[in-house]
Amino acid sequence: MFPIEGEEVHASVTRDGISCILESRADSAVVRFVYTPIDGTLADLEVEINSADPVKLADEGGVTVEMNGRAWSASDEEVERRLVSCEIVGDSVEARWSWRCGEEVADFLYRLSLSGKTLVVELSGGQGRATGIDLGRVTGCLHPRLIAVPYLTLGEGGPSILCTGASRDPHVFVSSLLDWSGSRASALTVPTGSEARQLLRLNGGCSYLTKSDGRRNHLHERWLLTVSRQFEEVLPALPEADPLPPTPELAASVWYNVPSLTPGEESYIEIYERLRGFKQWGLDKLLVNHPADTWHDGDGNATLTLAGAPAKGGDDALSEYLEAVAELGYAAGVYLSFREIASANPHWSVSMAALGPDGKPAVTKPGRYLLKAERAAALAPAHLSAVTGRYRSGAVYLAGHASLAPWAHNDYDASVEGAGSFQTSYRWQQEILRSRAAGSAGPVLAEGGNHWIYAGLVHGVFARQIGEKPAWGPFLVDFDLRHLHLRQVSAGVGSPEEFFGEEIPPGDKHSRSPYLDRYLTATLAYGHAAVLPDPAEWDLAAVVKTYYLLAPLQPLVIGVPVTSIRYHRDGKLAETNEALQSGTYEASQVQVTYQSGLQVWANGHRTEPWTVTCGEVPYVLPPGSFLAQGPGGLLVYSADPGQGRIDYAHTATHVYCDARGTQRKIGALTLDGAAVIAHQKWNIDLLPLECRGPVTVDLTKFWSDRRLPPLRLLAFRSDEDEPVNIKATTSGSDLTFVPEEEYCRYRITLPEWMVEPGR
Repeated sequence: MFPIEGEEVHASVTRDGISCILESRADSAVVRFVYTPIDGTLADLEVEINSADPVKLADEGGVTVEMNGRAWSASDEEVERRLVSCEIVGDSVEARWSWRCGEEVADFLYRLSLSGKTLVVELSGGQGRATGIDLGRVTGCLHPRLIAVPYLTLGEGGPSILCTGASRDPHVFVSSLLDWSGSRASALTVPTGSEARQLLRLNGGCSYLTKSDGRRNHLHERWLLTVSRQFEEVLPALPEADPLPPTPELAASVWYNVPSLTPGEESYIEIYERLRGFKQWGLDKLLVNHPADTWHDGDGNATLTLAGAPAKGGDDALSEYLEAVAELGYAAGVYLSFREIASANPHWSVSMAALGPDGKPAVTKPGRYLLKAERAAALAPAHLSAVTGRYRSGAVYLAGHASLAPWAHNDYDASVEGAGSFQTSYRWQQEILRSRAAGSAGPVLAEGGNHWIYAGLVHGVFARQIGEKPAWGPFLVDFDLRHLHLRQVSAGVGSPEEFFGEEIPPGDKHSRSPYLDRYLTATLAYGHAAVLPDPAEWDLAAVVKTYYLLAPLQPLVIGVPVTSIRYHRDGKLAETNEALQSGTYEASQVQVTYQSGLQVWANGHRTEPWTVTCGEVPYVLPPGSFLAQGPGGLLVYSADPGQGRIDYAHTATHVYCDARGTQRKIGALTLDGAAVIAHQKWNIDLLPLECRGPVTVDLTKFWSDRRLPPLRLLAFRSDEDEPVNIKATTSGSDLTFVPEEEYCRYRITLPEWMVEPGR
């Protein structure tokens, strides 16, 4: 996970009195890490950047211990810390410490060395008495600013990057990370957002819990302290993996996560009818992911199950339903998870349950237990093959693995190799996510949230953002777009409720809701595939809008490298380093350009509009809005082009627009409401939605070079294929009609004598 550097660095180690100085010298900066062994804590380390005043990056931090029957903090004065020796050995500084409390003694070795711009501090020893490491807080820093990095997560939070600098040294970035690749800790810890800001804490540290035999693993950690003028150079490198490039089908697919199913024989019928309705609205490219209760009726007994939930019709009903979904042309993601096992499961035995630190089976929920990760990894490939061989599905959706930090799967059974270490859990979770169904070419998907450390192991993730209220944090897209983007398909930013960190009032769940506006804007800003809102909670218009605004952009975004990321404030665009230094990025107004030629402008500011010019047309982007322009005349926006805010998408085959409650002429359409147009050589299909009053279509926008005969307007009911002729008026190239509630689709076509009826 060592950061990747972009320039040559020279390192040296010298002594100055009792202090040891490790100097990292590059063209951009000279950084001196000064270690003075006085207290035995991490406060003994100071950093000098370009001869500026020293800064402590881990004040009050250090090793925490349990000695003499109680726990002690890293700087507790009742623990006697005695320096045994401090020597320069080769390119490293080695400091040996002996700690005493009462009759108990613990010995530690600190080894400090440089790897480019990163100071590596290895801490080991403790005879099992170390309870963790506290990375302390920053003191003595000029103009500090903490930067939270979306998707750089550790559990339900994440480390922050420090940006600091004085007038003569404009800025420098600092990261403080524990190298999880070699840790023996039970878990990594992070401060809450408010704690990080108030105490200026970049990171938390780690904890060592007792195993079932009452013992802890011996301390072994590497603290990585990186200082650079380049933001990219302080971010951790991703684990090595052979990324699974998205297929064109997956890149173009919009995700629909089916909500929880109520027990009953009508469950699958209700979902199928909903999907059939989607199909009638032209939502052709869907990936339908299913919940755990396809396998159970409320008891959570979903692991290692090969039969559909009995109350929902059992195996036959599930099989028939999945076949029907495939006939609609949709890929179905079948839910699987190997995280827990119910005591009612036929495979259940006490030996399958992981143990907690107290030596008892680890309970996840009432009646369910954490499945031993080693057993789960051994069972996963065969079960995955059995499921995909038995049911017709286009994908597998693995839940409960990449959504959680590795330590959520810890087994503290002392008889198991690697017990009590999240590294063991991490390796087994990697194996589970790498599982492939034998003979199946379908994608493996995962529930996300802590997915950055698994990037490249699955084809796609439901990309939940971690944090208290992710929607209101700055749109800082660099880590996601430059590091995760090419390794997997990311979909959504969590559910709307997860994204906003609160329940959305029912009255705000509609197609013109500011909640939906911001949700769609964030999805596009981060380059993610669209996820449909739950139609049982939101209206159909919100579902249709989500699909037609974002689906046309996905093939130009998913798996496509970015060429530039710039942030806007007060009429100026800034590259990432400058935007972070000045705070410009906090406005959440970002412009992203892709190698495909697509340009995206996303305004995530809470109150301020942003005016951008595209094709010589000025667009005002209100808060929670966007504009996207691509090759072939592609234009998609939710913005104000000069006549009030509208939602509009123009592609080679479709037009979508929503006048947002006002009668307007928008491209080829004049209407008060929303509509979808699918245009072909001699047919124009129009699907109106929540339209009030007449709808007018300007036919020259589609057939500009043709002499038009008198045209017909056919109307289709949702459950019938045979249309009826309805009245329409024409004026020049305009055709006007009044939509009727009983019809869902209208077709403008040639006279009957020129084509087959209904064509």
